[in-house]
Amino acid sequence: MIKEKYSDHLYSGEMLAILEISGTPACILDVHHQTVTLNSGLSSELMIDEAELHLSNWLSLFRIHDRGEIYRVIHQLAEWDEAELTVTIPIADVNKTFSCKLLHLSNGDIAVIFSSLFNQTKIPSQKSYQYTKKNPLPSCTVLNLTETFKTQAKTTRTSKVKERLVEAADNFPYGLAMLNSNWEVIYANSVMENMVDLPLSKYYRKKLWDLFSVDDYNNFFQHCLRAMETQETVEFQGTLHKKGIMMDLTIVPSEQGITIIAKDITWYMDQFERLRKSENRFSIITNHIKEACWVCSPETGELVFLSDSFTQIYGVDKEIILNDPPRLFDLIDKEYLDQVKEAALIMTQKEHQVEFTITTPDGESKWIRMKGFPAEDDGKQYVVGIDEEITKIKEMTLLEEKSRQLSTITQMAAGVAHEIKNPLTAIKGFLQIGAVNPDLRDSYHDIILDEVNRIESIVQDFMMLSKPKSSVQLEYVNLDAIISYVSRLLDPDTSNKEVMIHYTCDSKLNGFYCEPKRLKQILINLVSNAMDALDEDGEVQIEAVLQNDELIISVIDNGHGLSEQELTKLGEPFYTTKEKGTGLGIMVTKKMIDDLDGRLNYQSSKNEGTCVTVRLPFRT
Repeated sequence: MIKEKYSDHLYSGEMLAILEISGTPACILDVHHQTVTLNSGLSSELMIDEAELHLSNWLSLFRIHDRGEIYRVIHQLAEWDEAELTVTIPIADVNKTFSCKLLHLSNGDIAVIFSSLFNQTKIPSQKSYQYTKKNPLPSCTVLNLTETFKTQAKTTRTSKVKERLVEAADNFPYGLAMLNSNWEVIYANSVMENMVDLPLSKYYRKKLWDLFSVDDYNNFFQHCLRAMETQETVEFQGTLHKKGIMMDLTIVPSEQGITIIAKDITWYMDQFERLRKSENRFSIITNHIKEACWVCSPETGELVFLSDSFTQIYGVDKEIILNDPPRLFDLIDKEYLDQVKEAALIMTQKEHQVEFTITTPDGESKWIRMKGFPAEDDGKQYVVGIDEEITKIKEMTLLEEKSRQLSTITQMAAGVAHEIKNPLTAIKGFLQIGAVNPDLRDSYHDIILDEVNRIESIVQDFMMLSKPKSSVQLEYVNLDAIISYVSRLLDPDTSNKEVMIHYTCDSKLNGFYCEPKRLKQILINLVSNAMDALDEDGEVQIEAVLQNDELIISVIDNGHGLSEQELTKLGEPFYTTKEKGTGLGIMVTKKMIDDLDGRLNYQSSKNEGTCVTVRLPFRT
């Protein structure tokens, strides 16, 4: 009846007046503004002078076990129109029990009508707990003389324990504050005072909302109220608007009030935000490049990071590999697997790269180049790397190689045609002369034979160039014996030109594995070229040394030498500095050295001689 009349005709103040005339204690709750307006009947019943209270202050009048239920009901407006509760309120030295009827009004307010149930319980006297002596706690502490810690010291031991607790609270590394059940500040350590920038020790017994605006810190007050009513610890994060400090807050409730523990996390949150922004920038970069970036821990084998490009390159969802890194090896073709594992170990020590092929789950074959290097972060070792698909690069390289080969074949074919045409023309001419003049045949016989030998030499060089590397057959050889063979073979030429051949050998050199035929031919070609570059009384020096598991053979002459331009052309088909040379000798020599996994190098200066160096693997 009352609710209907209020909804249709009356304001809140009129509602209270009507209830007051009828002698009914009542109040109006403005949930939005967190205020409670009491009529004189309720103020008289509760023995308080104020006609308007803050909602939290009003709730503190009830027994602590009733507050939670009242709080729950008034914050569930949408679920009820009318509710009834039985509550107990300590008044003077008596606990009075009331039946409270809550009416949900149309403007959002709540009318609370109190009916006394008259079963009153006397509250036990507190006089025996009051101080009869001076507070034994140190006067220098922030705790000061508050009623929360006023308890009669029964023994010296109890007093010392309290002193230690106070000292621990004052030196606690985090902010620490205590409120009693009436929301009054009763203690705060120096850390908390510095955080809030307020000397809280001067405001003991002040209500918390008198120091901090409820509107500015509504979320904080709500958490404190929830902790009080539910008697459960509440943890949350908040910000002090005045100083911009971010805090981790823990509210610990008790029957006497709440304890607030605050930790300044501003620096950590700033660092976290910077790290988040840095990670975002890093992700933007790594996720917009074609290469797959990765970071792994060599100790655990865990992949710490893998960019999105991995999925596109390998054809497998990156999350699968992040959860099970060894599955990556299933994609690598078996012929390269050991090579990749060895390269991964090297990457833990220094920068390294390896190229290999994979077969994706769709059956596509790809070339991958993996680069990696060691890195350290916060005392932990990592390997950072990039995987790049180089299939197209490999195809282009192969195409360029074939193009070069085709160009070389074309050039050599033209050269062969030219080189063979000259002796063939001479042979044809002398045969025609011999046919007309039979008596002159014998005089041209030697010339014809020389031209045939020239053609045969060209053909033999081509045959040597066409031999595959697979035809190499390694044998255990002695370098001294091979050089002696070459010297004896060339002895007639050295005698005719009065050229001296000298040979020096490293004492560490013993037998090793090589193909003797190719090695002999290499030395014959190099020494012959050196002798061709000499005048009479020239010298050829052959040196052999062992260095870093490599056999280094040097053929040095003191002949005419070569210019820089001649050195750049050396090795081109049919380029020669000799009058009767074909230009194929150096090509053949280089081909044989390549077949033996070696390298050829020329050093020369005009009129100062030439040094030709051959480097071969020393296999024992």
